[in-house]
Amino acid sequence: MSKSILIINSSFRKKNTYKVLMQIEQLLKKSDTNIEIINLFDYKIENCIGCKKCITDGECCFKDDMINLMQKMVKSDGLILSSPIYVGTVSGKFKTMVDRTCMWYHRPELAGKPILFVATTEATGIKDTNKCFETIAMEWGVQKAGFIARSSRNINSSVQDKELLQFLKLLNDGKSSYKPSIYEINIFQVQKVLALKTNERDKQFWQDSGWIDKVYYYTCKINLLKRIFSNLIFKFLYKIID
Repeated sequence: MSKSILIINSSFRKKNTYKVLMQIEQLLKKSDTNIEIINLFDYKIENCIGCKKCITDGECCFKDDMINLMQKMVKSDGLILSSPIYVGTVSGKFKTMVDRTCMWYHRPELAGKPILFVATTEATGIKDTNKCFETIAMEWGVQKAGFIARSSRNINSSVQDKELLQFLKLLNDGKSSYKPSIYEINIFQVQKVLALKTNERDKQFWQDSGWIDKVYYYTCKINLLKRIFSNLIFKFLYKIID
C-alpha cells in the first residue's frame, strides 16, 4: 500500500529551501508514495497565546487553518518539515506552527511517525537548528528520520538518495526498527507521569493509547539497560510529583 507523505515548506520566498524540497519530491517519486506539498504561508495560523485551552478542553481557541493542518499531519504516514534559518534558528512561521501543537506534548498524536527535517542557510545556524528540530521530534514522540542541511557552501549540491534512506526505511519497515535514545525514552516517561498526575483528559488519552504500562510508545529496539533506567525514572517522578 502506498505511503502518504506530507511535505511542509515554511519559506515565504520559495527559493533555497523550496528547491531542496522539490529535489526530495523527485527522489521520493521513485518509491511507492503519495506526496502532498503545502506552503505554510498559504495557511492562516494565529500566534499561540498560551491560554492552554487545547490542553484542558482538547481544542484551540482559534478556528483557523491550523486545525486542518494538524489533521493532515496526523493522517500522513510520514512528514518532511523544513525551514530556512533566520538569525540562527527556524523561521518565525515554522515556530508559530510548532507553538500551536502544544497539546501534542501532552497527547502525542504523531507518536511513531517518521519525520525528516530540512534546513537551509546562507551563513550559520545549522547545528542549533538541528537541536531545535530534535527537541520538537522528542516532544511529539516521532521517529527522527534524518536531517538534510544546505548552506551557501553547498546549496547547489543536489539531494542524494542516501540522504533519504533512513526516512524511507522507517516509513516502510514500521516502528519496530527504530532505536529511541535514552533521552527520548525519558521524555516519554516524563510525559506519562504528567498525564497520570495532572490532567484527566491526558490520562484518558494515554490509557486509550495503551501506553501506561509501556517503556516507550511502541515496541522497538530498546536494550535492557535502557528499559531498567526508564522504569526507575518513571517510579522516581511518579513519587515526587503530586
